[in-house]
Amino acid sequence: MSEIDFNEVDLNLLKVFEALHEEGGAGRAAIRLGLTQSAVSAALSRLRILYSDHLFERAGRGLRPTSKAEELRPLIVEALDKCRQSIARTTSPKE
Repeated sequence: MSEIDFNEVDLNLLKVFEALHEEGGAGRAAIRLGLTQSAVSAALSRLRILYSDHLFERAGRGLRPTSKAEELRPLIVEALDKCRQSIARTTSPKE
C-alpha cells in the first residue's frame, strides 16, 4: 500500500463526499455544489481511489453509502465543520 501525500489531496473532494452522502445522488449533489453532474462523478472516482472503496453504490435512482462511507462520514463532517467555523470567525463582525 502506498502512502498518500496529504499535500497532494484535493480537499474539495470532502465537500463532494458530504454532498453525495446528504443528497443521495450525483445530480442533486451537483446542483448543491454548483458543479456539473460529470464533475461530481469525476470527483467520486477520485474519492474512490483515495479511500480504496466504492463509497457509494447505485440504489435505484440514487446512491447508497457503503459501510466505509458511513464510517468516514462523521470524520469528514467534523473536519468540514471546523473549516466552516474558522472561516466564520474571520468574517463575523468584531465586538
